[in-house]
Amino acid sequence: MGPCARAVQPGQLDHPHRRVIMSPIADNAGWSLLDRGGRLESLDRQECRRLLESANIGRLAYCTDLRPRVVPMNYTLVSDALIFRTGMDTEAGSYLINRPIAFEVDQVDEFLQAGWSVVVVGNAAPVNEASLRFLDLRQSPQPWPEGRRSLVVQLPLTTMTGRRVHPS
Repeated sequence: MGPCARAVQPGQLDHPHRRVIMSPIADNAGWSLLDRGGRLESLDRQECRRLLESANIGRLAYCTDLRPRVVPMNYTLVSDALIFRTGMDTEAGSYLINRPIAFEVDQVDEFLQAGWSVVVVGNAAPVNEASLRFLDLRQSPQPWPEGRRSLVVQLPLTTMTGRRVHPS
């Protein structure tokens, strides 16, 4: 079983060198003095899409044979898909196509302790050549790192969730 398929049991985190048992904070009366925070709101699809359109940098999460990986990635939205580019010879390029991935975009205000997060989950697929011809160059994400980034990948917006924390 690969590192991404192994489930962690509720109440414990496993690490090769240690085992951590978590106890619920609610069981400790002293912690109730620290309870505070803003209201948590689940976002609908329309708001998730609006927030995705307001940004162009997110975090791509995928699994390798050894461990999960999360890397920053710029993106754009085209129709009903999130589009990003990577290299054919990169680690991401080797582990993305036709595999489940996640892409997270967020904005956080640490001072107000507020923000939002949108996560898109699904199977990545290369954008086919016919679709690439119709892609406006202004719609194509421009990767920041140097090197050839010729693999254009799409992630459909079929499974998308979002949350917003309002200031307290």
